[in-house]
Amino acid sequence: MANSDQSVLHLHPLVPTDLPTHPTLAAHQQSSPDISSFIKRVLDEAVVLVDSTLPQSFHSVSKSKTSPPSAASVELLSRNVSASALPSHVKREGSSSSKGEAWFARRSVHEDAAKDGTASWAEFENGLLRNHSANEMDYTPDVYDAHKVLEWNASQLGTVEGYEEVGMYIIEMCHHIPPPLSNRVFSVLVVTAFISNRTSPNLPAFIDVQIPVDISELQEAMYSNGKHKNEADSPQKKKPITIGQYTSVERVMLVEEEGKGKKEILWEMATASDAKGTLPMALQKLGVPGAIVKDVGFFLGWVAKRRKPNA
Repeated sequence: MANSDQSVLHLHPLVPTDLPTHPTLAAHQQSSPDISSFIKRVLDEAVVLVDSTLPQSFHSVSKSKTSPPSAASVELLSRNVSASALPSHVKREGSSSSKGEAWFARRSVHEDAAKDGTASWAEFENGLLRNHSANEMDYTPDVYDAHKVLEWNASQLGTVEGYEEVGMYIIEMCHHIPPPLSNRVFSVLVVTAFISNRTSPNLPAFIDVQIPVDISELQEAMYSNGKHKNEADSPQKKKPITIGQYTSVERVMLVEEEGKGKKEILWEMATASDAKGTLPMALQKLGVPGAIVKDVGFFLGWVAKRRKPNA
């Protein structure tokens, strides 16, 4: 599906042959892209989304959403992409992208300080870049499992032009959904890296990218192949599950406050998703904006608890 000139930030999942070679994928890969070129393409596309598409093509819904205990307000943005505007390779029958994509985004600016209501740069880096998915499970109430399926190690990743400390893995993120709906699993390829800071070139910035991936044929998966029904280690994890699709880009930059020389943290995130099952997309569109705004407070509340002794 994803040739070297095709975009990947969509709801149509990648398949093993779209991914760089890995021992776990070998039996399912007749061919595979060069790993450095693949990662660079993913990260370049993600940077374009937050650098250009977000400011130019998303429209602001509200600039003053609150997300306690965050002291900063959150700007909410949205963008609807019609099916006709999407590339042909993501519009196959049955694809979540075949009827268009509803994107939502948020932007918030935080004081660079390890105190209530905000967090320091080190806390953002340790919470959102390092162990991104495991931390997300810790601070998001409805996530009950983050099953890592495979990971490319440093020697496999090598160097990627323009990026530093690159990480890449596949994980299944499990979300509790209130009855009568079933729980959801989102199987995603996660790519993380330090990137150039376009606003303050001498200050750090990083990015997290998540792309849906079809791992239903992998024995190492737990939920996408139905293995959880018998092999999961708790009643919650054995419950029926529906496979959804999710893509996102999250960028965090340390920037200098204009005219004051004071540093602050710019946190931006954009996402499109399809929970699948019987949940109508119209209802999903109503729920996603509030959920991504709440994530700001969830994260900062989690950071605050971790500062306390014996947390």
